[in-house]
Amino acid sequence: MSNDNEDQARAYGVTFGPLKRALREHRYPVTVGELIEQYGGFELETAAEDRRLEAALQGCEATTFSEPWEVRDAILDRLGDDAVVGYRGEPADGEGDDREAPEIDRAGNWSRLSE
Repeated sequence: MSNDNEDQARAYGVTFGPLKRALREHRYPVTVGELIEQYGGFELETAAEDRRLEAALQGCEATTFSEPWEVRDAILDRLGDDAVVGYRGEPADGEGDDREAPEIDRAGNWSRLSE
């Protein structure tokens, strides 16, 4: 059985907590508006400050997401450099791009739980 607690619910210094599992179980495609309506009150703990999902997704360039990792990436893109650790810039191992295999990376498995 998969456990999305603690470290697995963290991505690049951002703690998603139970939101990670909710995003993985959600039916896709989904719009930014639908995500904000359903999950907007979820708190994201970052290295700089806590942010609500609603604030993190407002002004997002994407309007629709097909996969949970796309939502994660949009959130990380919208958070400031001081809030995210190791997401922008050089990969930790110095080679390649983490986005080559977006569903499984340092942030754990962000693939869908339900089809």
